[in-house]
Amino acid sequence: MKTTIKNIIFALVALTVMSSCMDWLDVKPKTAVSEEELFSREEGFLEALTGIYMQMSNTRLYGRELSYGIVDILAQRYEPTVNFAGREPVYADPDWYRFPSDRTKPYIDDIWRASYATIANINNLLEWMERNAHVITTPGYREVLKGEALGLRAFIYTDLLRLYGPIFKNAGGPQSPTLPYRKEFSRADMPLSTAAQVVQFIVEDLRQAEELLADDPMWMQFVTGTESLVLGRDPFLIARYKRMNLMAVKALSARVHLWAGNTAEAARYAQEVVDARRSDGEPMFQLVTNNVRDRVFSTELIFSMSVHRFNEQADRDFVINMANTYLIYDRARLNQMFDVTVDGANDMRYRDGQGFNFGAVGAVVAKYDQSAMFSADIRNTIPLIRLSEMYYILAECAADFETTRKLLSAVREARGTDEIRSITTAEQKLHELMKEYRKEFYAEGQLWYFYKRHFYRTFLFCPFPTDMMDENYRFPLPENEVEFGNY
Repeated sequence: MKTTIKNIIFALVALTVMSSCMDWLDVKPKTAVSEEELFSREEGFLEALTGIYMQMSNTRLYGRELSYGIVDILAQRYEPTVNFAGREPVYADPDWYRFPSDRTKPYIDDIWRASYATIANINNLLEWMERNAHVITTPGYREVLKGEALGLRAFIYTDLLRLYGPIFKNAGGPQSPTLPYRKEFSRADMPLSTAAQVVQFIVEDLRQAEELLADDPMWMQFVTGTESLVLGRDPFLIARYKRMNLMAVKALSARVHLWAGNTAEAARYAQEVVDARRSDGEPMFQLVTNNVRDRVFSTELIFSMSVHRFNEQADRDFVINMANTYLIYDRARLNQMFDVTVDGANDMRYRDGQGFNFGAVGAVVAKYDQSAMFSADIRNTIPLIRLSEMYYILAECAADFETTRKLLSAVREARGTDEIRSITTAEQKLHELMKEYRKEFYAEGQLWYFYKRHFYRTFLFCPFPTDMMDENYRFPLPENEVEFGNY
């Protein structure tokens, strides 16, 4: 951690700006500038926040590993035919669940470093906001900037908790030393906070973010023609589905509270998101019923990540060939994931050309083939929080089985599958929830967290038949952190 922070010089504005960014992201400087110069003007704060989003979209974080990468590899989503030495299937090796191992150590170290580097830049931005707040003169900007920064910090810490933290429901889980929760840009040593303390810190960041973003305009519309997005609108406050907005803060609050077992709070926040309305009275988010030209379910996007030149990355990562990391070689495996023998063949999350692209040697997910999206504004997009998750949180927190059944069925019917006829036991409720996570969040990284949260001792295609343990779900701290003991 010392090395990470020492090397951060806040040269983010030197990064090339993503082609999909709006006008305010069109950063003029082509070389690094000093912090004093950067934060001496309002535009500098906007540029710094842009750099943070760009860091998060790196492949080590949400641009791959924390969306469709390692977290979905661990959930046994993919099946390349053989490893590069030509021996066993790549992800059937139990070493994927032994931390650290030769297979997992690079991910463990890279995610930690990239996450804390981003957090350091968030903390630096927040520190400069306290010093130079007077240069931010546009009404509302100060609140949005700080609210987004606090929400992003909470978002990253939530995933660090879910990866490096214990299984919260197990005895001693909440008291387990877990992470250093850094709120300041500093080289000072930090003790490990317990999992329960990390949750408290996250919730406090989200509480402040919610207050600061109370007047978020929540402009979420997508342009489908030649109309300019910025026509008559502040370019800093548009396309909120690609930013940490007010509803994203509430949705993340629901996710965190559910992780900690606070079901009443989780349900309250999830319901607020589901019930959210636009200024014209229409629902702010709506379940998608046709994904032919909307494979990322745009009207459900509560928070997403824009990845620079993602079309090129997707063309490499989701090409159908036998050595592809993200291939499903055996169609029978995919059919099992989607209950094709029951009604899964009608599911638009499965259909050829909609949910998946099928080929002679297998299948790859289609949602990241975004060249034919109905709006260019949602190309290069990775979903991070969607409306359907709020339905699932409400279904899990419901006090009666009938409410759970109706909520799960609402999403299933939108996707083109039959409703669930009945749920009569807690075991069946959990199984139906798991199946929906398995279908809904393919290549989005959420299934692994579901397995961990409920401490599944095994799961579909898991190489451990019955004996997954806490340590098989928990990333250890990187070796250099443990060696120096300073965090």
